[in-house]
Amino acid sequence: MTTTDDLTKEVELKLSIGHLLVVWEVLANKLADSAVLDTYAEEERRAIWALEDLAEASLGANGIAPRPKEEWDQLIRAAREHVKHIPIDSEDSWPVL
Repeated sequence: MTTTDDLTKEVELKLSIGHLLVVWEVLANKLADSAVLDTYAEEERRAIWALEDLAEASLGANGIAPRPKEEWDQLIRAAREHVKHIPIDSEDSWPVL
């Protein structure tokens, strides 16, 4: 099967720092240690690892850096609180395959 879609085209994804921090934490600290990751195909794991790397680089480029545990935990709590107020579209518009 071939496609005419340019899958190498880079896209811009806008997230708040708080949202990105929670996404990175899930990818790096929860999913990475989960047995479920072992059930994914190699290309799925690579996509997750690459997204984790991109998130970490973006956090660093925006001033988020490792810090003492107490400060880090406070930052994560604040980010989680922030995410509670992000609007979401709960209606899935993508077709079921």
